[in-house]
Amino acid sequence: METIEVRFADLRRAAEQVPAFVEDRLGGEAEYGLRTGIEEDMGSAGLDTEELLLEFSKQYSVDLSKFDFTGMISPELDSDSNPLFSLFFLFFIIVYAVAWSTKFLVGTVYWPFNPKAATRFIKEPIGNPFASTSAPTSKPRPLCDILTIGDFVASAAAGRFVKRERVRFVLV
Repeated sequence: METIEVRFADLRRAAEQVPAFVEDRLGGEAEYGLRTGIEEDMGSAGLDTEELLLEFSKQYSVDLSKFDFTGMISPELDSDSNPLFSLFFLFFIIVYAVAWSTKFLVGTVYWPFNPKAATRFIKEPIGNPFASTSAPTSKPRPLCDILTIGDFVASAAAGRFVKRERVRFVLV
């Protein structure tokens, strides 16, 4: 764990100003804590998070050059930049509609023979074709992989980007 010397006044100023800065840029209206995830809890993603980091870097003179953000900023699927996205999405909507229609038709035909089984069959969800196959069993990302407001506060106090969990501040 790295030790960073900081004046109390600088750390206090960062703790007061930075959360307000992040909330203002992301449109937050509620109180957030130091462990609040920028993407997970505040709804930022991809380019929005990247722009927030760059604006934060300029506003608080934080050096971002030596910090590896791999895995901390989620990819953003932008339908405007990819014209095939709409076609891809439409294809899956059609497939999904055909699957539900077929399932309903089969359940309706089976209804006279076993109403309870037919009802269970019709009510059974098909599944989400857009969901990750590992979603139900996946564990939440470790806190060290999540970009938090606390990371922004610690970075503003340190003058370079640091993860809050990986540093210890010593007041001078």
